[in-house]
Amino acid sequence: MKKDTSVAHPGLTHLKKADPVLYKHARVHHNAIVLSGGHRRNYTQLFASLAGSIVSQQLSTKAADTIWGRLQTACKGEVTPERILALRLPTMRKAGLSAAKSKSLKELSRAVVSGEVDFKKLKKMPEEEAITSLSRVWGIGRWTAEMFLMFALEREDIFSPGDLGLLRSMEEIYGIPKDSPKEVYLKIAARWAPHRSFASRVLWRVRDVPSPKAMS
Repeated sequence: MKKDTSVAHPGLTHLKKADPVLYKHARVHHNAIVLSGGHRRNYTQLFASLAGSIVSQQLSTKAADTIWGRLQTACKGEVTPERILALRLPTMRKAGLSAAKSKSLKELSRAVVSGEVDFKKLKKMPEEEAITSLSRVWGIGRWTAEMFLMFALEREDIFSPGDLGLLRSMEEIYGIPKDSPKEVYLKIAARWAPHRSFASRVLWRVRDVPSPKAMS
């Protein structure tokens, strides 16, 4: 029998001491949580990730994928800021983008080309500074910025108090009354630092795939 040489995510070890309640659920789900393992995305991939977040806002996965495919075709196979800026608005609307999303993609593209949004600098900025920088772009809100930092830039310590999936999961696990003051959730999330991204993934997993019973 082959020996298991896998190493647990450091967030799991941290939760064992910092938050035994969430740790029980993390033990059940951590092997199913997909982590990139340090994959470094290039400039084009990072832009496409953020642009894709804008396209997918308030849409089903299927609808977002369809529109993204049309946008890729309009951009001749690769969505880049330069190609977005070259597109005419009627072409973007024909792909299925709303006027607001078309404007947001144009503004993002201008910010990236001008250097106002610099992906290399964002990787090194403190979380709040990076979120503020991204949120200056028209159409990018705090939640979109937080998801970009967590999933595209792979920042380890992101928690999004505006994500209803996270809040509902926390209410279930900790017995918090629904729609409690934001400070209640933030106080609990503070225990997870500097691994709040990992803890958030556990909460989403619990929400999507309820465990039969957290391990004791």
